[in-house]
Amino acid sequence: MQSIKIKDYMSPNVMVFKPEDSVIDALRRLLKAGRSGAPVIDNQGHLIGLLSELDCLKEALMGGYYQEAGDRVADHMATQVDSVQQDDNIIVTADLFLKGRRRLPVLDGEKLVGIITRQDFGRALINTIDHPSHGNNDH
Repeated sequence: MQSIKIKDYMSPNVMVFKPEDSVIDALRRLLKAGRSGAPVIDNQGHLIGLLSELDCLKEALMGGYYQEAGDRVADHMATQVDSVQQDDNIIVTADLFLKGRRRLPVLDGEKLVGIITRQDFGRALINTIDHPSHGNNDH
């Protein structure tokens, strides 16, 4: 596959959460936006975790049943997060997407600058199939 940078297919408009946000509010935002998860960043914009809809649903279920919802995002987010760099070749995402990842945070150094989804990767593949010489640097 030709060299295509992740930044050419990522979305720079990323829904993010802060660690102190309420999990229930996070679930409301995910549902409203139709998203299944979002990165968690610190005040410097560094990626520190990923919160999934499933993480939120577990807390909402406990809160709805026990009437004690109110935990913070930091208490439920995954802290082991796969991410990619914006200048990486998009092919580095292939293995992660094929293993079931739906989205990957895109970083510039340590700072979150975007998100790339399986659909974005699919668009890059189709574009390569439909325009095989487009984007090559050898002419």
